[in-house]
Amino acid sequence: MIMQKQTDDKRKALLRSYARYSGMGFQMIGVIGAFAFAGVKLDEKMAAQTPWFTILGCLSGIAISFYLVIKQLKE
Repeated sequence: MIMQKQTDDKRKALLRSYARYSGMGFQMIGVIGAFAFAGVKLDEKMAAQTPWFTILGCLSGIAISFYLVIKQLKE
């Protein structure tokens, strides 16, 4: 009975960590995608020949998503 409870607790902890880290991945995709999309729309609105807003949006999204991941890993 005690052994089964320990394995159940380990399994729950493992599943909890999988959910946490997969959530971080989806969060990164969402943040980078949102900033890239905003950059594309700004480039379209400004009729820019060089996609500076798209580049800036992608880099900003990457930086912010790394910040959020590091912040969550410290918890």
